[in-house]
This record gives sequence, structure tokens and C-alpha cells, in this order.
Amino acid sequence: MTDNLLPFRRVSPSKRSDALLLSACAEGDRTALDELFRRHGDRVRRILVRLRYIHSSDLDDVLQSTFLEVYRSCARFTGRAAVGTWIIGIAMNVVRHYVRSETRRKSALSVVARGPVLRQNGADEQISRRQLLAKLEAGFESLSHEHRVVFTLCDLEEMKSIEVARILNIAEGTVWRRLHDARQHLRRHVSEEPGR
Repeated sequence: MTDNLLPFRRVSPSKRSDALLLSACAEGDRTALDELFRRHGDRVRRILVRLRYIHSSDLDDVLQSTFLEVYRSCARFTGRAAVGTWIIGIAMNVVRHYVRSETRRKSALSVVARGPVLRQNGADEQISRRQLLAKLEAGFESLSHEHRVVFTLCDLEEMKSIEVARILNIAEGTVWRRLHDARQHLRRHVSEEPGR
């Protein structure tokens, strides 16, 4: 009789869906959390970097806090959004708490356009590019938290407005309005004459 039974096999975490991994996390499976981090950690890190609220020395702590909160909250996942969207929503809440900390807020903002400086044909072009990037940075830093988050998720991360609305728990129309306002603000900032 026991010859007809199939041996019990555990499905590798890498072959389970995100929803099944969350269910496993709810039961205390840390390898499931590791797999969720492997799948979604890079995107969350990229979003955190692009928001420019988090000082680079705190980035790993905020990322870790996000996934600890995922572990704590996984039993409350309702399935109304994709798991990745839900995780980004948790990251936005962690960021909100981070920003509220007065001591961290003072040291959190850094340049928007970090990266290699492209070789230009002339010194004037390099100066113009640096001035443009400085204006863009100043404009980005002067955006409100709500506008900065929507701009980062929609334009930089190229997420759909419906996903952003779910993450932030707001109407999709509100996402579009904030995105429009953020873009207008940045355009004004970039076209502004120096000294004004």
C-alpha cells in the first residue's frame, strides 16, 4: 500500500509564486522572505535611491526595515494588488517614517543626477549641462513629499498609475494630478533664469 504513495517534495522557494511566498512567510518561513527579497529588493532599493530622502549610509537599514515589515505584515496581505506593488507600498510607509525623523531629514537629501559625466565637445556644453542638472536637482528637492513620491514611481520607475494609486492608497486621478503638478514644477524650475 505504501508503494503507491508519492514521496513528499517541497517546492523550491524560487519556483513558488510571490503570493505563495507571502503565505509561507506568514507561517514563519524565512527562506520565503529571502526569496521575496531576492525578487523585489533591487527595485525597492532603486526607488529608495531615486527618492533622495535617504542618506546613503542609511539606505541598507531602510531596505532591511522594509522587508522586516513585509515579514510582520504578510498575514494581512489581501491580494488586492500584486505582491511587488504591496511591497513598494510598505517601502513608502517606511520612508514616510524615516522622513519624519528630524535628525535624519537634515542629512538625507543629495544630488538627483549622480552618475558619470558624459564627455562633451566643449567646456560650454559641460557647464550648461551642470547648470541644468543643478536646476533639476533644486527643483526635485523642492517638491513636496507627495509630489516627489508620485514623480519617482511614475516617471522614474515607470509604474502604472493604478499601481501607484494602490501603493499610496489614493485615487488614480489624484496620482495624475500630482504627477502633472510635479512635472510643471520641474519644468518651471529648469526654465527659470539664474538669480530669480
